[in-house]
Amino acid sequence: MIDIGLFKKNKIIYDADQEQKVEWPDHILVLDSNNFIKFIEKYPLSIVDFWAPWCSPCKAMAPRLRRILKIYKKKIAIGKLDIQKNKKIAKQYKIMGIPHFIFFRNGKIVSNITGIKTVGEIKTVIEDILKKMDK
Repeated sequence: MIDIGLFKKNKIIYDADQEQKVEWPDHILVLDSNNFIKFIEKYPLSIVDFWAPWCSPCKAMAPRLRRILKIYKKKIAIGKLDIQKNKKIAKQYKIMGIPHFIFFRNGKIVSNITGIKTVGEIKTVIEDILKKMDK
C-alpha cells in the first residue's frame, strides 16, 4: 500500500493512487534558459511558443493562446520563449520558422506545429494528445 509521501528530489507530492499534484499556471509564462527545462518537465502537458518580438504572426497568436489556456484550464501549461534572447534553445530544437509550437508531455516532445493557427487547429492537436495520455 502506498502512503502519501513527498519525493524531495523533484518536490512532487503523490497521493495513495499516485496521481501527480500539479499547480497549473493561470497565465502564459515567460521562458528563458533558466526555467525552460523545469517548465517542460513539470507539467504533464505543456506548449512552448517559440516567437520573436518583430514577428507579426507571433503577436496574432497571443490572444489565441490565452483562449486555449482558458479552455484547457488545469490540463495544459503554456510558455513563450523569445528566440532572439534564447538562441541556444531555439537552435537545439531546430526552430526554422516562427511562430512554432512544441507540445511536451512530461518533458518529451509529442507534437509540433509551425505558423499561424486557429484556436480550432490547436485544439485538435491538444485533443489528440489528451486522448493518447488517457490510454
